Amino acid sequence: MANESGNDMTSIWKNQPAVPPAISIEQLHRKSQKLQKRVLWRNLREYVAAAVVVVAFAYYIWLFPFLLLRVGCMLVIAGTLFVVYTLHTRGSARIMPAQFASRSCIEFHREELLRQRDLLRSVWIWYLLPFVPGMVVFLLGLYLWTMQQPNAPAHQGRIAAVYLLTAAGCAVVFIGVGKLNAWAARKIQREIDALDAIAKES
Repeated sequence: MANESGNDMTSIWKNQPAVPPAISIEQLHRKSQKLQKRVLWRNLREYVAAAVVVVAFAYYIWLFPFLLLRVGCMLVIAGTLFVVYTLHTRGSARIMPAQFASRSCIEFHREELLRQRDLLRSVWIWYLLPFVPGMVVFLLGLYLWTMQQPNAPAHQGRIAAVYLLTAAGCAVVFIGVGKLNAWAARKIQREIDALDAIAKES
């Protein structure tokens, strides 16, 4: 009787349906494709914006005869090219191989999320800071060039106020961009945490 009961339990154990995974390979591929598309469009927007900045400040180099202004323009262009290079090398999304198993898919997608999270967390270093020298020199050069105009001394206070407000506006934009990217990094971290929970369940 005990033997028969044991055989029945063994049979039930062997024939019970497999526990479905917490997330399927197809779902992981869809998540990976969604991330890839999001990153692709983000990078494309940044590349277009960078092209506009480079063309605009290259025109300013030709337009303004003042040396400090030209140096500022060249620094802005150099900072823009550095940002584009960093975004391309560190921020491009990779395609998930179709032959990956479930565990490998989770690991691959997690690694891609980590790359994007770390990129956004360090945005002050590679995205904002490279523009600071160029913008400081450019605004200073523009102020000094403006003060050399014939009627400028009579409006010195007003001109200084305008440039101080412009610098403050740039600082506000920089802080806003930094906070926005920090928020996006926290959002990606929540995705990573959810993926880690799924990996444990699997």
